[in-house]
Amino acid sequence: MASEIKANKISPATGVAFTLGDSGDTFTVPSGATIVNSGTATGFGSDMTPAFQAYLTANWALPFDVTTKIPIDGEDFDADGIYDSSTNYRFTVPAGEGGKYMIYYLTRIESDANGSHIYSWVELRKNGSAVTYDTFNFSNNYGRQPRYSATLVFDLAAADYLELWAYINDNNSNPGEVSGGGGANMRKTVFGAYKMIGI
Repeated sequence: MASEIKANKISPATGVAFTLGDSGDTFTVPSGATIVNSGTATGFGSDMTPAFQAYLTANWALPFDVTTKIPIDGEDFDADGIYDSSTNYRFTVPAGEGGKYMIYYLTRIESDANGSHIYSWVELRKNGSAVTYDTFNFSNNYGRQPRYSATLVFDLAAADYLELWAYINDNNSNPGEVSGGGGANMRKTVFGAYKMIGI
Protein backbone atom coordinates (compact mmCIF):
# COMPACT_ATOMS: atom_id res chain seq x y z
CA MET A 1 0.00 0.00 0.00
CA ALA A 2 1.41 3.37 -0.98
CA SER A 3 1.81 6.01 1.69
CA GLU A 4 3.46 9.38 2.11
CA ILE A 5 5.43 10.86 4.98
CA LYS A 6 5.74 14.65 5.22
CA ALA A 7 8.34 16.09 7.61
CA ASN A 8 10.98 18.78 7.62
CA LYS A 9 13.75 16.61 9.13
CA ILE A 10 14.65 12.95 9.58
CA SER A 11 17.36 12.14 12.14
CA PRO A 12 18.89 8.79 13.19
CA ALA A 13 18.53 7.51 16.70
CA THR A 14 21.41 8.41 19.01
CA GLY A 15 24.53 6.38 18.29
CA VAL A 16 23.34 4.67 15.10
CA ALA A 17 23.65 5.38 11.38
CA PHE A 18 20.55 6.07 9.33
CA THR A 19 19.88 3.69 6.41
CA LEU A 20 17.51 4.61 3.62
CA GLY A 21 15.81 1.52 2.19
CA ASP A 22 17.12 -1.97 1.51
CA SER A 23 19.15 -3.61 -1.25
CA GLY A 24 17.15 -3.62 -4.47
CA ASP A 25 14.99 -0.64 -3.54
CA THR A 26 14.63 2.27 -5.98
CA PHE A 27 14.26 5.91 -4.95
CA THR A 28 13.05 8.34 -7.60
CA VAL A 29 13.76 12.08 -7.63
CA PRO A 30 10.99 13.53 -9.84
CA SER A 31 11.50 16.16 -12.50
CA GLY A 32 11.65 19.63 -10.99
CA ALA A 33 12.91 18.44 -7.60
CA THR A 34 16.32 19.66 -6.32
CA ILE A 35 18.85 17.90 -4.11
CA VAL A 36 21.05 20.33 -2.17
CA ASN A 37 24.16 18.91 -0.53
CA SER A 38 26.15 20.92 2.03
CA GLY A 39 27.95 17.92 3.51
CA THR A 40 30.17 15.16 2.12
CA ALA A 41 28.79 12.87 -0.59
CA THR A 42 30.45 9.50 -1.15
CA GLY A 43 29.70 6.57 -3.43
CA PHE A 44 28.07 8.65 -6.18
CA GLY A 45 30.52 7.81 -8.98
CA SER A 46 33.85 9.11 -10.24
CA ASP A 47 35.37 12.55 -9.66
CA MET A 48 37.51 12.57 -12.86
CA THR A 49 40.47 10.94 -11.18
CA PRO A 50 43.06 9.49 -11.59
CA ALA A 51 44.53 12.71 -12.96
CA PHE A 52 47.93 14.35 -13.35
CA GLN A 53 49.73 17.20 -15.06
CA ALA A 54 53.49 17.10 -15.48
CA TYR A 55 55.93 19.59 -17.00
CA LEU A 56 59.59 19.85 -18.04
CA THR A 57 61.40 21.90 -15.44
CA ALA A 58 64.33 23.05 -17.65
CA ASN A 59 65.41 23.05 -21.29
CA TRP A 60 66.59 19.59 -22.32
CA ALA A 61 69.10 18.70 -25.06
CA LEU A 62 67.44 16.45 -27.67
CA PRO A 63 70.05 14.16 -29.32
CA PHE A 64 70.55 14.42 -33.07
CA ASP A 65 68.86 11.73 -35.17
CA VAL A 66 67.65 9.63 -32.20
CA THR A 67 64.03 9.32 -31.06
CA THR A 68 64.30 9.89 -27.31
CA LYS A 69 61.87 9.97 -24.40
CA ILE A 70 61.37 13.47 -23.00
CA PRO A 71 62.27 13.40 -19.27
CA ILE A 72 59.27 15.40 -18.04
CA ASP A 73 60.33 15.76 -14.43
CA GLY A 74 57.99 18.22 -12.66
CA GLU A 75 54.39 17.84 -11.50
CA ASP A 76 51.64 20.41 -11.07
CA PHE A 77 49.40 17.73 -9.55
CA ASP A 78 49.18 13.95 -9.40
CA ALA A 79 46.00 12.87 -7.64
CA ASP A 80 46.83 9.17 -7.33
CA GLY A 81 50.58 8.91 -7.87
CA ILE A 82 50.05 7.77 -11.47
CA TYR A 83 52.94 9.69 -13.08
CA ASP A 84 56.60 8.76 -12.56
CA SER A 85 58.56 12.03 -12.73
CA SER A 86 61.91 10.64 -11.57
CA THR A 87 62.75 7.39 -13.41
CA ASN A 88 60.51 6.29 -16.29
CA TYR A 89 58.73 9.61 -17.01
CA ARG A 90 55.46 7.83 -17.74
CA PHE A 91 51.79 7.77 -16.81
CA THR A 92 50.54 4.32 -15.75
CA VAL A 93 46.86 3.40 -15.31
CA PRO A 94 46.42 1.97 -11.78
CA ALA A 95 44.56 -1.24 -10.95
CA GLY A 96 40.79 -0.90 -11.18
CA GLU A 97 40.94 2.41 -13.11
CA GLY A 98 40.62 1.33 -16.74
CA GLY A 99 38.35 3.43 -18.96
CA LYS A 100 38.39 6.43 -21.27
CA TYR A 101 41.10 9.03 -20.56
CA MET A 102 41.58 12.54 -21.91
CA ILE A 103 45.27 12.87 -22.81
CA TYR A 104 46.97 16.16 -23.69
CA TYR A 105 50.45 17.46 -24.34
CA LEU A 106 52.24 20.60 -25.44
CA THR A 107 55.92 21.05 -26.29
CA ARG A 108 58.37 23.00 -28.45
CA ILE A 109 61.52 21.76 -30.19
CA GLU A 110 64.28 24.26 -31.03
CA SER A 111 67.22 23.92 -33.42
CA ASP A 112 70.61 25.57 -33.09
CA ALA A 113 70.35 28.15 -35.91
CA ASN A 114 68.21 29.43 -38.79
CA GLY A 115 68.08 27.03 -41.71
CA SER A 116 69.57 24.06 -39.88
CA HIS A 117 66.29 22.53 -38.73
CA ILE A 118 65.26 19.98 -41.37
CA TYR A 119 62.51 18.15 -39.51
CA SER A 120 61.42 17.01 -36.07
CA TRP A 121 58.57 15.08 -34.56
CA VAL A 122 56.82 14.16 -31.32
CA GLU A 123 55.35 10.74 -30.54
CA LEU A 124 52.90 9.72 -27.86
CA ARG A 125 53.66 6.07 -27.07
CA LYS A 126 51.36 3.54 -25.43
CA ASN A 127 53.10 0.53 -23.91
CA GLY A 128 56.19 1.35 -25.99
CA SER A 129 54.50 1.80 -29.39
CA ALA A 130 53.59 5.10 -31.06
CA VAL A 131 49.87 5.93 -31.09
CA THR A 132 50.28 9.50 -32.37
CA TYR A 133 52.96 10.96 -34.62
CA ASP A 134 53.21 14.69 -35.35
CA THR A 135 56.00 16.12 -37.52
CA PHE A 136 57.22 19.44 -38.92
CA ASN A 137 59.36 19.46 -42.06
CA PHE A 138 61.40 22.62 -42.69
CA SER A 139 63.45 21.49 -45.69
CA ASN A 140 64.55 24.58 -47.67
CA ASN A 141 62.89 26.87 -45.11
CA TYR A 142 63.97 28.70 -41.97
CA GLY A 143 61.84 27.19 -39.25
CA ARG A 144 63.47 26.83 -35.86
CA GLN A 145 60.85 26.43 -33.11
CA PRO A 146 57.88 24.23 -34.05
CA ARG A 147 55.21 23.85 -31.39
CA TYR A 148 53.51 20.49 -30.94
CA SER A 149 50.21 19.96 -29.16
CA ALA A 150 47.40 17.41 -29.06
CA THR A 151 44.27 16.52 -27.11
CA LEU A 152 43.07 12.94 -27.50
CA VAL A 153 40.81 10.35 -25.90
CA PHE A 154 42.03 6.77 -25.41
CA ASP A 155 40.51 3.61 -23.99
CA LEU A 156 43.10 2.45 -21.46
CA ALA A 157 43.28 -0.65 -19.27
CA ALA A 158 45.00 -1.14 -15.93
CA ALA A 159 48.82 -1.23 -16.32
CA ASP A 160 48.77 0.57 -19.71
CA TYR A 161 51.36 3.35 -19.79
CA LEU A 162 51.95 6.46 -21.90
CA GLU A 163 55.16 8.41 -22.60
CA LEU A 164 56.18 11.38 -24.76
CA TRP A 165 59.10 10.96 -27.20
CA ALA A 166 60.79 13.41 -29.59
CA TYR A 167 63.21 13.54 -32.54
CA ILE A 168 65.21 16.16 -34.46
CA ASN A 169 67.35 16.19 -37.58
CA ASP A 170 69.31 19.23 -38.80
CA ASN A 171 71.95 20.11 -41.40
CA ASN A 172 74.76 20.35 -38.86
CA SER A 173 74.23 17.09 -36.93
CA ASN A 174 73.75 19.14 -33.78
CA PRO A 175 71.36 18.28 -30.96
CA GLY A 176 68.16 20.24 -30.64
CA GLU A 177 66.42 21.37 -27.48
CA VAL A 178 63.04 20.65 -25.94
CA SER A 179 61.80 23.81 -24.22
CA GLY A 180 61.20 23.67 -20.49
CA GLY A 181 61.44 25.84 -17.42
CA GLY A 182 60.48 29.47 -17.70
CA GLY A 183 59.62 30.25 -14.09
CA ALA A 184 56.99 29.24 -11.56
CA ASN A 185 54.04 30.24 -13.74
CA MET A 186 55.42 29.23 -17.15
CA ARG A 187 54.86 25.84 -18.79
CA LYS A 188 56.65 25.20 -22.11
CA THR A 189 56.33 21.41 -22.16
CA VAL A 190 53.27 19.83 -20.52
CA PHE A 191 51.92 16.27 -20.38
CA GLY A 192 48.67 15.40 -18.61
CA ALA A 193 45.66 13.11 -18.38
CA TYR A 194 42.46 12.53 -16.47
CA LYS A 195 39.84 9.79 -16.40
CA MET A 196 36.57 10.77 -18.03
CA ILE A 197 33.15 10.11 -16.52
CA GLY A 198 29.74 9.62 -18.03
CA ILE A 199 30.86 7.96 -21.29
